[in-house]
Amino acid sequence: MSIDTSSDKIWTGRRILIGLSAFFLSVFAANGIMVFYALTTFDGVETDDAYRKGRAYNHVLEADAAQNALGWTTAIKIMSSRSPEGVSVYTTVTVTTVDGQPAPLVNPTLTFWRPTVQGMDAEAEITAAGDGTYQGVAQLQRPGNWIVRLNAETADGRPYVYEERQFIQPGAG
Repeated sequence: MSIDTSSDKIWTGRRILIGLSAFFLSVFAANGIMVFYALTTFDGVETDDAYRKGRAYNHVLEADAAQNALGWTTAIKIMSSRSPEGVSVYTTVTVTTVDGQPAPLVNPTLTFWRPTVQGMDAEAEITAAGDGTYQGVAQLQRPGNWIVRLNAETADGRPYVYEERQFIQPGAG
């Protein structure tokens, strides 16, 4: 009986050390890549001063309950087209009272914001078109998921806020 001593079949301490080192090096490299992309993309901060806003959340709930008690209905219609700056968005907002009459809004503004990308927010100048309808145009940098937020005041000075998620793509409407 003979013992085969070729280098392909013998596991020396050096080969085991190199193999384990290569394995752990590849694991650390993969983890490093994942950490890099996790830290350089969305930072997780959606709102500044979250602690203070969280402490005042009962006021937000009270304002929301008062707004729901109004029973107003808000509808947002979007038409969009491609433009040199990205996407032109033509927006029609209709706000009606419980009995179907136009809701009186003061100082309405319309904001488009991306939930996960900072710096892409856009505001649309909106004007009253009659019958509780407001129209405006905004320029967005790119199509995709946007949250459309209507901020206004009621005739008696209470805030009126409505948010709706919209998927905006050129030519949709």
